[in-house]
Amino acid sequence: MPQTKKPLTRYNILDRCFSNSGRNYTFEDLREEINEKLREADPLFKGISVRQLRDDIAFMRSSEGWGAPIETFPGLGKKRYYRYEDSNFSINKAAVNATQIEELNMALQVLSEFQGLPQFQFMEDMIFRMKDELDMVTNVEQEKVIDWGGNIDLIGRENLSPLYDAVTRKKRVNFTYTPFGGEGFQIKAANPVFLKQYNDRWFMFTYEEGREYINNRALDRISNIQVTDTNIDSKLEFDPEEYFWDIVGVTRNEGKPKKIKVYLHPKSYPYIVTKPIHHSQKNNDEECSITVRLIPNREFESQLKQYDLIGDWEEI
Repeated sequence: MPQTKKPLTRYNILDRCFSNSGRNYTFEDLREEINEKLREADPLFKGISVRQLRDDIAFMRSSEGWGAPIETFPGLGKKRYYRYEDSNFSINKAAVNATQIEELNMALQVLSEFQGLPQFQFMEDMIFRMKDELDMVTNVEQEKVIDWGGNIDLIGRENLSPLYDAVTRKKRVNFTYTPFGGEGFQIKAANPVFLKQYNDRWFMFTYEEGREYINNRALDRISNIQVTDTNIDSKLEFDPEEYFWDIVGVTRNEGKPKKIKVYLHPKSYPYIVTKPIHHSQKNNDEECSITVRLIPNREFESQLKQYDLIGDWEEI
């Protein structure tokens, strides 16, 4: 589908421009910004017309759009630049409008065609969740009947989009990382290779200068992200299945997997049976114990603390 048929892409580009207090965008600047971003996705894209851009701005300002407070301000000479009058405004903070709902419905229709196919079973929950959320948005009388969990106020959620863009486009990133209880420090020219959610937190896995091993960086500790135009090192490889196979969570310590036995109180044992701590888990009902084969880490220890253990875990 041509890019001009995807208005939300253009609206989001304009939204970022209108929110950017560090640069003054004239009408032509806005047009060039949109064309540049759209050509990154489609090198054959010919560019939007002046009329299309005017229509986009008018729609964003309208009540059918977001009622965006887009104002023009005097610039150099006769030029004027565009910016939100309210610097805190963003269409991503505003209520969902008809255009977004239409795009979501179209996406759902496409995704629903894959339901029932064995190779797309992983999409079943996602499609169901999208339908549920869309029903809540479009029908004000719809009562909430299911809770998907998760923390909508999760710090760092806003970092997911630019970092996803960096990983998929294989671009290096610069950012500030602030460890818990420590001082922030700059990380430059990091090579991002993977993103993973664990325990309601997002993590980015990177190869960084001066470090031979891969690092995981919690997104809620990342700030000042800059996605560069430099490609990541083509020699770097990351196999997520191999990396995560022998661990719980996101931290892979040095060493080989160990066979570990854990004894549980009879009242705790049924819970860990119904919610295995690791894919290698084997249960022994007679002695209320489990065995796992993995590399111990802090996530493994944290998981065990949820249960009433008899003694400490032991290597066998």
